[in-house]
Amino acid sequence: MLKEKSIVLESIVPAGRNKLSDYTELGKLRLLMLVLITTGIGFYLSSWQGQNFLLLFNVLLGTGCVGAGANSLNQWYEQDVDARMRRTKNRPIPSGRISSDEALRFGMVISLIGLSYLAVTVNWLTTILGFLTWSSYLFIYTPLKQKTVLNTWIGAVPGALPPLMGWTAARGTLELEALTLFAILYFWQLPHFFAISWMYRDDYRNGNFRMLSLDDPTGKKTSYQIFVNTLLLLIASLSVFFTNQAGIFYLVSAAGLGCLFLMTTVLFFKEKSVLNAKRVFIASIVYFPVLWFVMILEQIFA
Repeated sequence: MLKEKSIVLESIVPAGRNKLSDYTELGKLRLLMLVLITTGIGFYLSSWQGQNFLLLFNVLLGTGCVGAGANSLNQWYEQDVDARMRRTKNRPIPSGRISSDEALRFGMVISLIGLSYLAVTVNWLTTILGFLTWSSYLFIYTPLKQKTVLNTWIGAVPGALPPLMGWTAARGTLELEALTLFAILYFWQLPHFFAISWMYRDDYRNGNFRMLSLDDPTGKKTSYQIFVNTLLLLIASLSVFFTNQAGIFYLVSAAGLGCLFLMTTVLFFKEKSVLNAKRVFIASIVYFPVLWFVMILEQIFA
């Protein structure tokens, strides 16, 4: 009898863990972590009179639910496309681990919970920004991915809004200084995703996505956009100093980081290879947390 119970428990626990893992993948946990980090940084940088950790927890929890809901609904919308692409065919819906109806219900419920939680525990301005992020990602960016190459520029807007949500959560208002955080995240996304689109252009072609790299057999357009937007990212990062939000330590560090990142884009500009696109991608991954870490250090020791 005990042995039979043990067998039953062993069969239940792994199944539960697998289902949890599937929902975590549906909500795109790694992408969600990026959203939460930038939300937290916006909150931290805007808090002049100390940190309200309960409020920080509330905005992160609410934003996390909204983000997970948006990501889940995005996968629900693109399930047929995901099934045709090598890099996405094993996602929970096309692989059959989560049904289409389950994904739709989960996405809608968790989105509603997140927006409601922000409205009750944070403030209405942050809630409105959360809804704007959610709706523009789902109803503008997602359908445009199969209609126009402009989708990358448009999709970077909802991707750059989370720091503003952190800022408004802490202050209740939206000042001009917060736009520098928006600009940094906006311009960072462009070389990052253009590099990805070059690395996986055959996959995007199978999914019928309208990416810049698909209309650019020589790579000239893609390399130009990667270089120009990385340059704009450098300018945006330096604007933090020129708007009196940081000191010399940040200025020197941001300039050095930006120049190193720019060097990898020059390599891709000279030779449009997958290897050089991967170097741009890796440089963007390294650049992002280091810049924010420097910004936080500047605030701590200012």
